[in-house]
Amino acid sequence: MIIGIVAIIIVVAGVGIYSSNSSKTEMMEKEVMMQKEKEAMVAGESDLEAIFAKAPSITLKDVSKSGATGVAWVAVYDGKTYHRVIAKNMPALPGADFYEGWLVKSAITGDFFSTGKMNYNVASKEATLDFVTDGDKSDYRFVVITSEPDDGNPKPDKHIIEERFGSNVNLIVSAEAMVSKEGATVKPDGAMMQKEEGAMMVKAGSYEGYEASKIAMASATQDVVLFFHASWCPSCRALNGDIEKNVGAIPAGVTILKTDYDKETELKKKYGVTTQHTLVQVDKDGNLIKKWSGGSKLENLLSQVQ
Repeated sequence: MIIGIVAIIIVVAGVGIYSSNSSKTEMMEKEVMMQKEKEAMVAGESDLEAIFAKAPSITLKDVSKSGATGVAWVAVYDGKTYHRVIAKNMPALPGADFYEGWLVKSAITGDFFSTGKMNYNVASKEATLDFVTDGDKSDYRFVVITSEPDDGNPKPDKHIIEERFGSNVNLIVSAEAMVSKEGATVKPDGAMMQKEEGAMMVKAGSYEGYEASKIAMASATQDVVLFFHASWCPSCRALNGDIEKNVGAIPAGVTILKTDYDKETELKKKYGVTTQHTLVQVDKDGNLIKKWSGGSKLENLLSQVQ
């Protein structure tokens, strides 16, 4: 009898220990999975910011007399199409109405598709949209934002802001373009990382080499600043180093273009730049908004941006 009771106790204890170990193992596995999912999500966000930093953009025109403004990006990269919209001064809508994005190839033939319901902030009147789909949709060049009643109708309703990418605008982002000239690297899946003391930071705004086409990035919601830099200039090197060190602090709506003072002679003539370490803020047509010089800190540069 006693032997039987002892045997039962041993079995029960063994089951308890196994169950406990099994539970711990399951918890550890869940924690590992959650961590992997979190890492994947961060990498995905980094991918988006890197791609949109290189994507062409257009200013959306107000066709509703509402005072709304916006900027749209479209890029095709690694077999997928990426689309982003940031809209300002979007009026509050009644009831369950909402703003929706569309990419259009031909309105006449009805060749278009929805890019989804926009996220709307009532307080700031800002509406945003990020959209990714498989395949090359570069022939869908007309960007439209509509206001939609909650009636289940799949067709676009009232147009609010819109614009078309010109046929000469290249929407394809190459792998080479994803490599920053300022020391950024690209992971195998295309995500751009900015290195600082071994840490990886997701890119917020943008600090990159000057290209004439990047002037068009300037808009109602995107500020572009040319930093006329010379490698032999101590103050230029100081500001360049501080920008690189604090690149994650650049607001999403600011792009700083490192411009070679020695090589860009025509650009210097255009903006009346006579000394290195000059900063020039421009609009999308390349017109001068503001010009200043001095300062070795990113925060000083940003405080000057209008």
